[in-house]
Formats: sequence, structure tokens, C-alpha cells
Amino acid sequence: MSKKILLTAAGVLLALFVSSLMVLRKDLKSIHTEKEEQNRLTELSIESFKYLDVKGSWNVRVRQGRSYRLEVAFDDQNRYLPIVEQRNDTLYLSIRGLDGENTPEVHAKIVTPFIRGARATGGAELWLRKFKSDTISIALDSSLLVSDENEFINSYYQTTGNSRIEQVDDPFK
Repeated sequence: MSKKILLTAAGVLLALFVSSLMVLRKDLKSIHTEKEEQNRLTELSIESFKYLDVKGSWNVRVRQGRSYRLEVAFDDQNRYLPIVEQRNDTLYLSIRGLDGENTPEVHAKIVTPFIRGARATGGAELWLRKFKSDTISIALDSSLLVSDENEFINSYYQTTGNSRIEQVDDPFK
């Protein structure tokens, strides 16, 4: 008799656990969908560049590809204005907050055949992924660099402030 009670209680607890996970999954999915809607990327035309300069609260994902492409998330609520400029061989990304509050993180994706150097300041996050190049120079000032599956023969890093460099390459390849 006590085994039946224990099995029934375990079954009820398991059913409650599974149903709570389903509710949690639904809530997380709606939050994720809302974030995606806020960060819709718009493609902007750019010309060739060798250097990248990122200032401010950016989350920039850069990967190697055959052509030059830039996608930037514009804010539906007009809390910031992304500024994209190209001078000489450098692509400049900066941001101007419009409401005087802290500017939220701005997302961008860049595809480029090669990159010689990058500079990130003011809390920017720079993600370099799948680059094969001979030399790269990175300067960080209170920013983050995440390097994933890159192959550089020579790489030079300069950091100031509260900067971090994370190498997330797979050591078992």
C-alpha cells in the first residue's frame, strides 16, 4: 500500500515538474522573440576596409567572407542612433544616445575578406570568428575581444582599462 502512495506521489511530482518546464520554455521563447524583434538587422552598404574602430556600447560580430557586408540593428524605440562612417581604410562604428539615459547595446554583423586591425573602446564587445590571416593588431580600452576559430600567424594585442580577451578556439581540432 505504501509503495502505491510513493509511486503516485512521484508521478504527480514528475507531472508537475514537466508542466512547469513547458511553461518556462514558453516564457523564454516569448522573451527571445521579443529581443529578436528589437534587434532586427538592417544591411548598410560599405566599401572595402582594412581596419575597424568601434566606440561605445556595441556588440559586433566579425567573420571572414568573400565580400564586404555590414548589418546594424536600429532601435524601434529611438533610444540611440548608430553612426557608421568610412574614412580611408577604416570603418568607424559609434553610437549616440538620444534620450540622455544609458545607451543599450547595439548589435552589428560584419563580413569582410580580411582585417588588419581593430580598436574597441567604451565597453564594446568585438567577436572575431573564422579568420585566416598573417597579421592582426587589436587595441582594447575597457572592452572585450572574443576570438573563435581564428588562425593568425602574428597577432598583437594592446589593452588598457578593464579589458578582456577570450580565446574560445577548440583545442581538440
